[in-house]
Amino acid sequence: MKLPLVFVFALAATPALAVDSTGIDSCDAFLKRYETCATQLPTKKQIHDAQMEMLQGALTIRGAAADPAMKADLDKFCKDRFETMKKAGDIKECMASAETGAPKAK
Repeated sequence: MKLPLVFVFALAATPALAVDSTGIDSCDAFLKRYETCATQLPTKKQIHDAQMEMLQGALTIRGAAADPAMKADLDKFCKDRFETMKKAGDIKECMASAETGAPKAK
């Protein structure tokens, strides 16, 4: 029973999760940036929560992207969410720096 506990701890301590492609460029760009920026949150719990939210979001998007009728809506959702996160939240500066390259240091 120790092995699953070690695996969960290792997953929680992993700084980079490398989300697989969703098949929608705007969603992939958003999730990649969110993955990078989430590590700049002030507490380990916030980082962990953000990473889990990102993984769940990626799974949801990837599943919905299997339906061709959903792709346009998902594209718009990801673009809108990316723009919102560039303007609000604890990592807005990092999210907004996507156009210029590396995230800004805290």
